[in-house]
Amino acid sequence: MRIAHLASEVVPFSKTGGLADVLGALPPALADLGHDVTVVVPAHRTTLGDAVPGKRSGEVGILGYTAKVSVLPHRGVRVVFLDCPALYVRPALYSLAGQDYPDNPVRFAFFARAALAAIAKLGGAEIVHAHDWQAALAPLLLRHDGKTRFAMPAARTVLTIHNLAYQGGFAPWALEACGLPRRLFTMDVLEFYGAVNFLKGGLVSADAITTVSPTYAREILSPQFGCGLDGVLAARGNAVFGILNGLDLDEWDPARDTHLERTYGVDGAAEGKRAARDALARELGLAPGRRPLLGMVSRLAEQKGADLVTAMLDEIVAKGLDVVVLGSGERRYEEALRAGQAAHPGRVAAVIRFDERLAHRIYAASDLFLMPSRYEPCGLGQMIAMRYGALPVVTRTGGLADTVVDADAGDGTGFVLAELTPAALMAALARARKVLSSPRKLQTMRATAMTRDSSWGASAREYVALYERVLGLPAHAAG
Repeated sequence: MRIAHLASEVVPFSKTGGLADVLGALPPALADLGHDVTVVVPAHRTTLGDAVPGKRSGEVGILGYTAKVSVLPHRGVRVVFLDCPALYVRPALYSLAGQDYPDNPVRFAFFARAALAAIAKLGGAEIVHAHDWQAALAPLLLRHDGKTRFAMPAARTVLTIHNLAYQGGFAPWALEACGLPRRLFTMDVLEFYGAVNFLKGGLVSADAITTVSPTYAREILSPQFGCGLDGVLAARGNAVFGILNGLDLDEWDPARDTHLERTYGVDGAAEGKRAARDALARELGLAPGRRPLLGMVSRLAEQKGADLVTAMLDEIVAKGLDVVVLGSGERRYEEALRAGQAAHPGRVAAVIRFDERLAHRIYAASDLFLMPSRYEPCGLGQMIAMRYGALPVVTRTGGLADTVVDADAGDGTGFVLAELTPAALMAALARARKVLSSPRKLQTMRATAMTRDSSWGASAREYVALYERVLGLPAHAAG
């Protein structure tokens, strides 16, 4: 099967979040199953002097811009870079100083069009798999644009929602700038409360819609989690599927992690985590001792429960837990965590940045890992934590509900909050402390968590089954 993924970021070439991790892992997993896989991504660069990976393979010109096409074999996958300096040489991928680039609609309309043109020139694809709003015009173009459909008449489309809160909504002027006909600016296609909505256009046009966990796929059909698009999604309910993300087991493996001073597996987890805890304490200035460590690696936002964590920090410390938080985000939460560190020297460490090396060391050192998200499409942090023997403390939502089994179950791997309240958080932490004080129970839960299958293999097979299903659908006439 010839499969082409379109995404705005891909590890290891560009990254702002989990989307890039998925695109760095899922395509190689599909290639391992014997499929011909291409990934198309903008050639993001911070300066013109930065090199574009790969070998030149022609160019594509659309909307008054031209992109040089480069192709790089990587992990069994063909990675195609679209190098258009006017659009993709920027200090950051999507925004600067908290403000989205004003030409984002053109940047990603060009990306969708140029990616489809490049795929057609490279031999076409049976499946065009677009990811998030930045690529969501691809299904729309293949459904409604005759020239695009003519270039790949047999292609079927899948659109994956990684986070429904980000939709690519723009003023109506974007239609002309993006080469979109006004006939598509209707409530049945692109129009959404007077704006042009790229994601909506993709959702109503794709042959199938996926999101990154089964629970989140159900949640987004409701007003609480649908971000205004629940009606659109409910109307397409039979085409909406949830496929859980996997984890890159080469990147996240405590037995081979070069960021750790001492690697460990299931049998040596207690000793390995103790060594990691001691090393992290020296690095971050935590007081030595055997108090349990509660870790958190997160964007600091209300969605992630940062308000609850900062409000309850004093009580968490009073219950005998040391705390380490790595991340950045809203200033109010950054300042609250810095204040918490100052109020509890040696007990709280707040590192206000993202640091890949330090993240690995925190997962290894932590006894518990905190993710009290209000919603979580999938979440990788809880899966990484389990892999490293840190028992997650989570809310029952999205991918957290699909991956963490509460300790009260026979095969528990963590602690699930009954609701997102201070009392529920403290109750979950109290249950966790009881487990941590019982070596036999801790060893059993830790081993269950660490041996949970979080590889991409099962997820890749589910995607293949979905691709085969949509290939059996009737062809669409462009219109």
